[in-house]
Amino acid sequence: MKSPADTRDLALRLVLWGLGAASLLAAGCVSHNREPAGLVQSPAFDIVPRQMAQDVKEIVSSPPISLTYDDEQDGQIVTGWQPFRGEFHIARYWYERTRYHITVIPDFNDPAHRSRIQVSDETQQRPEESGLNQEAQQWSSAPDLHRPDRSSALLQEIQTRLAMYR
Repeated sequence: MKSPADTRDLALRLVLWGLGAASLLAAGCVSHNREPAGLVQSPAFDIVPRQMAQDVKEIVSSPPISLTYDDEQDGQIVTGWQPFRGEFHIARYWYERTRYHITVIPDFNDPAHRSRIQVSDETQQRPEESGLNQEAQQWSSAPDLHRPDRSSALLQEIQTRLAMYR
């Protein structure tokens, strides 16, 4: 028969072990503070909106960006997916992919001759591909993941390339 001290010691160890396991699991599920969803926008360019849309489409599909585009209509371009290493989440890194919604907008003050560009991101994620879990190999929408840094980097590259065109 165990003494009451041994029983308390065992109970204390179980509680501490449970708290440690719970804190490890919770650390993997912590939601990081993110910037709110939003657009990044360029200054106005002295380029006719229709020409700007053509230039942007050409810039995005050529090196160094080299993204395909899935849809294009009326000054709006949706690019193909770009892979990224995701965040560390539940004891592993997740895979992410981002595509961009690029919109060419006529300038309010001179819509016939000037335009600007807006870029927003859409991100999907999935866990690592190991194991037999087929669901782990399917991408899922991640509406809470906003990557304005990726949109800003794409917009910066487009702006740099536009300056070279003119």
